[in-house]
Amino acid sequence: MEKNVLLINNGYPSDLYPEYTTYIRSIEECIFASGNRVGKLVISFDRRITITYKLYKYTLFWIKCLTFKSAYDTIYINHLPFALPIILNPFIGNKRLIVHWHGNELTSNHMFLMITRRLLARFVRNALNIVPSHYFGRVLKSHFGEAGIRVRVSPSGGVDTERFRPAKSNSEDFVIGYASGLKKEKGADILIHLIEHKHEIEIATGRKITFQVINYGNDAEYYIGRMLEIDNDCCNVFDRMAKRQMSSFYQTINLLVFPSIRRAESLGLAALEAMSCGVPVVAHNICAFPEYIKSGVSGELVEPCDSEQEQNRAFLDTVVKAINHIESYSPRQMVEANYSKAAVTDFYRNLFETL
Repeated sequence: MEKNVLLINNGYPSDLYPEYTTYIRSIEECIFASGNRVGKLVISFDRRITITYKLYKYTLFWIKCLTFKSAYDTIYINHLPFALPIILNPFIGNKRLIVHWHGNELTSNHMFLMITRRLLARFVRNALNIVPSHYFGRVLKSHFGEAGIRVRVSPSGGVDTERFRPAKSNSEDFVIGYASGLKKEKGADILIHLIEHKHEIEIATGRKITFQVINYGNDAEYYIGRMLEIDNDCCNVFDRMAKRQMSSFYQTINLLVFPSIRRAESLGLAALEAMSCGVPVVAHNICAFPEYIKSGVSGELVEPCDSEQEQNRAFLDTVVKAINHIESYSPRQMVEANYSKAAVTDFYRNLFETL
């Protein structure tokens, strides 16, 4: 039976900011494609974002969260802490409640979020909770307890496998890509170690190695400077790209290194987008990564080590292994089966049929 779903989020893409919270549009499209109707209560920024303008938009959003009345039978809330007034709305008592958790709202130690999580405990236990990975489901339960909490797993909107698809590269070099922000917690120091030891990788693999990175992240200037200082000829630096352009980045690399050491990684969408383009991934065996990076199939995992030196060595050795077995991987199959927009649409179809 068709459901009427009100999708709530503190962001939505606009003409001025088309790349802002694009996953919400993907979720909306998948819910609609699953045979349900979707309305929205969202924040959309249609002029340059300033502190005053942002506060104004949030004030309107919070008032609507507190006071809205509707014929919707299902209320679907993303980033619940940022829609906090909704828990006081007297008109949602008889609605089906879905809460979709995406990232820092469960892992951050910011005082606002820590206090908010305590206030939300009863609301969360009354709702169906969606998380992007089994790993993040365990994080959710660590905050709200195992007893009585309902959790389902679905990647946030999934990967557009029509856009992110394989294409043959014209480069004769073996290109190692890095698509994360250039900062320590994302593993940028490991990237520097790989560049410093490029010649060693070339000897071990018999391939000429180049690196492809995107110029963004809190410490991008520092790390880009380090790369060019080490080897100006082997590093291709791209300006930051819109999401719709990222497929062209993945289609020109042979291997993605995803060396994040953040325990807050709820999924790792960049890795999945690369896999959808037929590119295997090397990442640490932490967070959600082992759920889709399978050794010899979609990439390789690196076990955490006790020291930075050991970690750098282990990552480099695994990159060499991946290069030497590059023809054996078939990462796109994993994405198509479990992480595509089509798979997410099926998830919502089954979900709303049983609600």
